[in-house]
Amino acid sequence: MGVRPPFGRYIRGVWGRRSFIWNLASSRAYVRNQGSYLGQAWTVLRPILDAATMIIIFGFIFHSSAPGIQNRAAFILIGSFTYTFFQQIVMAGIGSISSDLQLIRSHQFPRAVVPLSTVMTETVLFGPILIAMVILVLFTGLLPGMGGFETPHWSWLLLPVAAALLAIFSAGGALFFARIGARTPDVANVVPFLLSLGRFASGATFSIAGLTGQHSWFRPLLLHQPVQIFLELFRSVFGNEPHIPMSSALWLQAGAWAVGFFALGFIFFWGAEETYGRD
Repeated sequence: MGVRPPFGRYIRGVWGRRSFIWNLASSRAYVRNQGSYLGQAWTVLRPILDAATMIIIFGFIFHSSAPGIQNRAAFILIGSFTYTFFQQIVMAGIGSISSDLQLIRSHQFPRAVVPLSTVMTETVLFGPILIAMVILVLFTGLLPGMGGFETPHWSWLLLPVAAALLAIFSAGGALFFARIGARTPDVANVVPFLLSLGRFASGATFSIAGLTGQHSWFRPLLLHQPVQIFLELFRSVFGNEPHIPMSSALWLQAGAWAVGFFALGFIFFWGAEETYGRD
């Protein structure tokens, strides 16, 4: 404690504790929601209820906010589930250091293990949510005005790859906010508002391309910001909207953002390694 190791040795230390990260994450995933009557079912029910609310508001009441979308319910469902995954990882990272102070102060290990274990926890929990998303997308077409039953496509096999890229990208955010949250706990009260704004700025519930004018100066910023790219990646993999085709350029952008943002978050977190767990 109180010493920041060289960067190369730090990376090897984190990698050498990958089994510990997995065991810590899986145990946390297991105890999640254990105190409620429905237990682990809430892992899937909560995002379903959130998505249902968004579908009612933006899919039926304000359906004009999604021009050109054939299946508004599936469009919103995919966006809501995907953005919630990103949001959960970032929020878990903010309080990861403060919630594990006893572990940090009693054992010597790279502190990045702590926020990375929270990322792994949310990724494990996203597994059944991803399956639920696939099943629900199949039946969204049966809702009034949604175009009929959705047909499974071979590209759906790429969903775990898209989820892995989003988890890596989100881990960069978790590491970034873990350092800030460790020194400034009040940030945990501010970030939820930023994430709520980000949900709309990323087009999780409506089409940004359909709402912003061709000559709006902020249109390129909204269409090419990273979270929007990942939402479009998931929608392109489902392949139920002709104007959101799957392309190699989209995968390259998502891959570049995932690797680059994770690297920046990791370096930023390592920069304050010697301060974690100290008063």
